[in-house]
Amino acid sequence: MKRIVLIEFICLFCGIQQMMGQTDSYMVKGKLSGMSEDIKIIVFDRQSGDSKFDTLKVENGEFVYSGKADQRQQLTFMRLSQKEQEASRAKWKGKRGMILSGKFDLTFFVSPGAQIEIQGDQKDFPFVEVISEDEFNQGMMELQHLNLKELKEINVLHDALNDAVLADDSVAKMNVFEQQNALRERISQRTTEWITSHPNREYAMWLYLNSGLTSKTAGELKQQYDRFSNEVQQSEAGKKLAELIRVRTALAPGAPAPDFTLKNIYTGEDIHLADYRGKYVLLDFWASWCVPCRKSHPHLIQINQKYKGENFVLLGIASDRKDEVIKKAAQEDKIDWPQMNIYEKRDQQKQLNEMYDISAIPTKILIDPEGKIVVKYVGDSAGLDRELEKIFKK
Repeated sequence: MKRIVLIEFICLFCGIQQMMGQTDSYMVKGKLSGMSEDIKIIVFDRQSGDSKFDTLKVENGEFVYSGKADQRQQLTFMRLSQKEQEASRAKWKGKRGMILSGKFDLTFFVSPGAQIEIQGDQKDFPFVEVISEDEFNQGMMELQHLNLKELKEINVLHDALNDAVLADDSVAKMNVFEQQNALRERISQRTTEWITSHPNREYAMWLYLNSGLTSKTAGELKQQYDRFSNEVQQSEAGKKLAELIRVRTALAPGAPAPDFTLKNIYTGEDIHLADYRGKYVLLDFWASWCVPCRKSHPHLIQINQKYKGENFVLLGIASDRKDEVIKKAAQEDKIDWPQMNIYEKRDQQKQLNEMYDISAIPTKILIDPEGKIVVKYVGDSAGLDRELEKIFKK
């Protein structure tokens, strides 16, 4: 009798262990119509901090992917057509500069024990249905349905943009960028409205942090933070927003500007922010691909001409991986002040963005002769003229 009981206990213990071992597993099942042998489904999995790609076996449009997750994390599915890739390679043979400006992959959330389904037509990818009990995925789908028209239009404009790049037509390229930005602005407005109307959903807090909506003062961020429920404020995303508020408060006017060192892309010499003590320094965080950044350059040229030699220096910090791209854009825009590449040191790029809380570009930061922050502008910098006139009395 004792032996039977012991065996039953061991079996029960093993069963519990097996179930416990499976609690961190998730499964994704997909069914896409219109699939052919030419089309592959690729998974990009960031499991446990490691990244890996898997090509899924697809039969009659159906595929399965399983993995492990110790917490909620993102998983990305991509649709690749060999025929489309070959046509693109032929079109761009011997040429460079292709711009990826749209949404072409499907990223959603997986968590321990999740069972997820992907349904739709492959020609609509990535705008297919993700069926899940996770409120993050449900919120993601709600917003996709609201913004579907604009999302598809942005993807269509991707081809027009690269046609302009191939033709070396800068006017057409800027025109497409403006159209895409107008569509993104509509998406941003709807996203903001959705977040405001869902204060009890953790996904709304996560979305607020990850949709370029935090380019605000510490006070404005605190107002948004206070709109969320106490439960959402205590979530992981809520704690991150609280930390962002703390950092942004530390960068308020009068706070010391964090020091840094980057190379001048023209001379190769180090630029130390501390070396400019005794002067007013205007930092311009920008990128060649950022239309609002490029549009702000004529205004900066006027400022530089007006205050150059008045104990004032302008420094550019560009978010482009190659110095030559920065130099080309600077030449096109006729800007002649020193430029630095934020990607010069990958670890420092992240550190510098965090130190100065660069959540969006263009960002302009004015620093006084004592090395203290005077003012920071994200996006529109119309108030910069008034600030400089007040300082230099001209």
